Amino acid sequence: MQPDLPSLTRICQSEEAALKAIFAAVALAFVPPYNTKIRAQIAGLLNDALPHRLALQRAHSFHLHSPAFRALPIHAPERQYFNAVLRHLRLYPAAIDRLTAALRQRLPLFPPPPAPYGPEAQALALHSRTWDRMHSHLSPHTPNLYHDAPGHHGDLPYPASDFLRYAMAARRICLAMGKHQPAFLDVGCGIGSKLVLASELFARTDGLEYEAGHAAIAQAMMQRIGARATTIFHADALSFAAYGAYDVLYAYKPMYGAGLEQMEARLIGQARPGTLLIAPYMEFTTRFETLGCARVEGFLYMIRPPKSLATILRTARHVGCALPAQPKGGYAEDGFLAPLHLALRRWGHGD
Repeated sequence: MQPDLPSLTRICQSEEAALKAIFAAVALAFVPPYNTKIRAQIAGLLNDALPHRLALQRAHSFHLHSPAFRALPIHAPERQYFNAVLRHLRLYPAAIDRLTAALRQRLPLFPPPPAPYGPEAQALALHSRTWDRMHSHLSPHTPNLYHDAPGHHGDLPYPASDFLRYAMAARRICLAMGKHQPAFLDVGCGIGSKLVLASELFARTDGLEYEAGHAAIAQAMMQRIGARATTIFHADALSFAAYGAYDVLYAYKPMYGAGLEQMEARLIGQARPGTLLIAPYMEFTTRFETLGCARVEGFLYMIRPPKSLATILRTARHVGCALPAQPKGGYAEDGFLAPLHLALRRWGHGD
């Protein structure tokens, strides 16, 4: 005899509760680096989830034949509940596939560039060329100090796509260190073009700019694009006193000569141990060690790194590259899959 609708609801709720508890245990275990022990533990938990998933599917299918269910108005809470169960069941395979892929990932912080004339490389080149034109339009007076090639402005010494590679690597290292709401500061942000990019990666994205006109443009632009948690400081980098509030610092020659060295010393002196610094200029490559920094790769450094730096960098290879989630109605966040979705997002593997 088929259970009545209240009984089916209770069965579904019981199976959902069991699944949610299992996925909460998966979320606790899902902490990089994902070694053999962690993978085996999660595999066992997924096996435990299988009978509950099948029971939930079976109970959900029964409700379709219930006369009481068919008589419900379309917006009735009972009908909405069973629709939500179906939505979560449909999300299940993709969530497990994403989890399985994440457990296998060993992605370098700086993956090899794509083939020079392949579609991916050309798409990146097109992005950089377009960004270059937009930057020239927004900031026509920015000096091309050392570079004449497109993409090498006085305040951005390489294509925008390269800046994103450094910013993404910095974010993955932050997550590997347990900094899940990393804050970014651009020292000498100009009109804020790099902040637009960085705001998609970091929980807080601030800029420091000496020129009042540029600072005003940057503030207005960040407001227009709806960037969250952004402040533009109109201040002098040599007197700024809040470098220690950030997890990632970016500085490309906001000044020159002795002033630049003074700025470096002040910035590094205030920064917390383990702060990441993107400093894309050759002068810094000759003195970063004397200032207490370690090179991660290229122009990415860590200030006063811990002895566990090598372990942190190995862990970062397990952290994903997914962009931080944007609010989208809460579908993926509710139901029994919520702990898994939140854990995947926490470690860069979920949207």
